[in-house]
Amino acid sequence: EAPSPLSRLDYTGDIVPLVGEICDAYGIGEPLNSSVIEVGYEDCNVIIETEQGRYLAKMFAKTRAQSEINRYADTIRHVVEAGVNHPAPVLTPDGAFMHRIGNVSLALMRYVEGKTFYGMGRLPTDEERRAIVEQAAKINQIDYRPPYLFDTWAIPHIGQMFKRVRQFIAPEDLELVEWALREYYAIPIDTLPRSFVHGDIIKTNTIKGDDDKLYVIDFSVANWYPRIQELAVMAANLLHEEGGAGLAERCEVLVRDYEQFSPLTDPERRHLYAYALAGIAMEFM
Repeated sequence: EAPSPLSRLDYTGDIVPLVGEICDAYGIGEPLNSSVIEVGYEDCNVIIETEQGRYLAKMFAKTRAQSEINRYADTIRHVVEAGVNHPAPVLTPDGAFMHRIGNVSLALMRYVEGKTFYGMGRLPTDEERRAIVEQAAKINQIDYRPPYLFDTWAIPHIGQMFKRVRQFIAPEDLELVEWALREYYAIPIDTLPRSFVHGDIIKTNTIKGDDDKLYVIDFSVANWYPRIQELAVMAANLLHEEGGAGLAERCEVLVRDYEQFSPLTDPERRHLYAYALAGIAMEFM
């Protein structure tokens, strides 16, 4: 059995007292109910319900440095100020987004009522896809270059990942992964336009709200990357369906959608497929 997300915190015991302290700190009323979200790999996310509504407490893993936590808070501030559809931050009475209770650092946001595309088990419709791409374009236009964060799972680190897992890859799959690496390394990465990139717009990080809005969540690994990395990840995951459209077609659709909001350069269009192929290889590994 997998360990509880609570084990990622520098906290032991029942979560109920901690939830009560969070409610007091943010002035959101008495807790009526709370539940830990099991999906997610790094921090511990808890849904809290009070008479004032439902909230999401993002409690940072004990492995996170304070600089990472500060970076996250600054990132969310820029994202919200840019008008991206993101859960609304909740501030303490003295105006702070981040708070610390004992050894636990956390941020509180309004809970978005809705479901992720992973939870719904389906692809976005054409209209939903265009709305998500609009959010991606808005994110990429944010004038913010956060301190670099090393993300093991990011496409630019495909070489390191390959070295770690190569011995475990079956021979028939190894040939495909090596092909993806060759295609990726042929991209003139340093010549591609860079921007602020979410980097993980996948099925679990896109929510269809009950208000019919499309929300993008979890900016934990946002970085300054080649802009087409955003579309590459979306092509590899968000639009992937067993037996569905091929990767080239998914890339073409995303390019058409994206250019309704922001033009791409010729090199970006030319190299998106290889970039997305590397994204698929990373997911496989």
